[in-house]
Amino acid sequence: MDNKKFGNFIKELRHKNNMTQKELAEKLNLTDKAISKWERGLGFPDITMLKSLAEIFKVDVSEILNGQYGKKENMDIDKAVNEAVEEIKKKSQKRKIIIQKAKKNIGIISLIIFLILAIMQCVYLIVLKRYEFEYIIDNLLYIINQIIIICGSISALFLLNKNNIKNIAIYIVFFILTLVNIAFMIKNTSDKKSIIDFSNNFSNQLVMKQDTKTGDTVVYKNVKLFIYARPKEKLSYEVKGDIKRQWLTNDICNVTYTDKDGNLREYVATYGDRGNGTSYYNVLPTLIGDWVNLNTSDSMTKLNSNNKGIIIQKEDKIEKFKNSDCKQFGTIALVLYKNDVPRYVVALNEDCKLDDKTDIIKKGGTISLIEVSMKNTILEKLSCSTYKDDNLADYNIVKLDKNEYKIKDGQLYLSYDGESITQVPGDFSNVVSLYNSFNYQISDYKTVFFNNTNNKRYLIYSDDMGKNWEKVELEGNSSIQNIHFVSQKIGFMLEFDEKISGSVLGKISKSTDGGKTWKVVNKGVGDYGQEEFKVYSQIYFIDEEIGFLTMPSTTGEYCKLYMSRNGGATFEKINIEDNQIYDYYSLPEKNDNVLTLKISQGSDGDYNGGDAKLYKSIDNGRTWSAD
Repeated sequence: MDNKKFGNFIKELRHKNNMTQKELAEKLNLTDKAISKWERGLGFPDITMLKSLAEIFKVDVSEILNGQYGKKENMDIDKAVNEAVEEIKKKSQKRKIIIQKAKKNIGIISLIIFLILAIMQCVYLIVLKRYEFEYIIDNLLYIINQIIIICGSISALFLLNKNNIKNIAIYIVFFILTLVNIAFMIKNTSDKKSIIDFSNNFSNQLVMKQDTKTGDTVVYKNVKLFIYARPKEKLSYEVKGDIKRQWLTNDICNVTYTDKDGNLREYVATYGDRGNGTSYYNVLPTLIGDWVNLNTSDSMTKLNSNNKGIIIQKEDKIEKFKNSDCKQFGTIALVLYKNDVPRYVVALNEDCKLDDKTDIIKKGGTISLIEVSMKNTILEKLSCSTYKDDNLADYNIVKLDKNEYKIKDGQLYLSYDGESITQVPGDFSNVVSLYNSFNYQISDYKTVFFNNTNNKRYLIYSDDMGKNWEKVELEGNSSIQNIHFVSQKIGFMLEFDEKISGSVLGKISKSTDGGKTWKVVNKGVGDYGQEEFKVYSQIYFIDEEIGFLTMPSTTGEYCKLYMSRNGGATFEKINIEDNQIYDYYSLPEKNDNVLTLKISQGSDGDYNGGDAKLYKSIDNGRTWSAD
């Protein structure tokens, strides 16, 4: 007889007669648990109950025993019942064996865990504590204790020969040890807070512990197995509020916080090295040179490091830090302070390699710069713009004469005095061959260069001799032939578009706001619709109204000179020498309020040894006299 089939049939009959297990049990003077066992195939009724069931459900006893309607047959009821009971006993015995085996396995596993954790705790308390190692989370000691208590109790319950008294004793010991462990955990860790942070590649782990009452915070080092660490040093100030953590590299973590007085404080956790790993070195000398970054927002950041300290130019702000303002952390990070307030963190990136002889960062190494703040801050990557070769013992910035510039390795350097070097922010690799003697300007009131980046044209200029730089994007894609400012605000620019034989289409633009915006004032010399410049034309303005334009022939045989008295709106031809010998007019030059003009013979002239005539004007070009 199938016990499962029997149980399902009883359940079916009960549902058909709209009866609950409890109602059926009351009719048979039993408990509803007995009915539940029958229906689950875990029990079988006495023979005396079968007849009562048949009467209640109005079926034949044989139908109940067979577990289906209509199956009526003569059968030995006693034998059928005994077989069903015996089958249930066998299943029950088998289930008990499985449960006992499972308990034994659980007991063995619990015992193994108990022994492993007990040994681990003993090693920690007896050995590691002597070397000042601690769990990175103080609660971890008590959590492990609790796991030991649980595993020990389970293994005792499942593996020992026991009786009710022994079981009760095990439960009592379990609850007592648990209460004691919880009490010690609350007492010893309620005022402790652990701060744990991992680097991006999980190679390093920041661990700090804080006393929430006093604000005292300790940084830990030598993390072992992710759970043990030794105290390294205490933060210089008590912490109030949250602690901001930011990984600058995989081995440099920036820690920012405020003290009890609300002052901003900084600590840098370092885990690496950029040298040979065996010697200590100062970070500041490794940075010597100029470092530049051009953000996606087109704002420029520049860092200059020299033997006096560090200068940071960020957007329109310049900050200087003396050597005494720089605090080193490890051998790969600096914090720059201003009046004891941390302003910036400078970090040596993982691509930095130091020269063995000089400890200077080799070519290709980059650094990171980040402003110290409790708010979200942007990490900037800076590259060295100062030329470096393999011999860093002679490393220095390029040498230049007064008002001279040089583009080297894509970086543009200039000098105002022939001694100190100033670097113009940006990569000028794309425009090295585009500069002539007239399309840049270096002066004490205005310095301006152009650059092309990502198919966009820019002017980069300074009004304070390179201390601050501004960058403006220009419209269109014309080539710049000439840039000239007569003051900080007033400037003129000659741009070329399409070349037609020896002529070129272009325009003269004027700026009255220092280069921020430009307005076209002239499109060339000639009748309307036929305006043009020559491929070697240049302009020169002596003030906002008076300017000059050259129109040389392609062969260089002659050059015409034009003058404007209305800011470049119109030009009139200048005729001083009315002959075909001295017919090559150069741009005038102004010194001490006197204009000097040279008129030569051009490429085809050999009269009188190919000499030239000089004229001067003391009234800004209105009249000229031979010199």
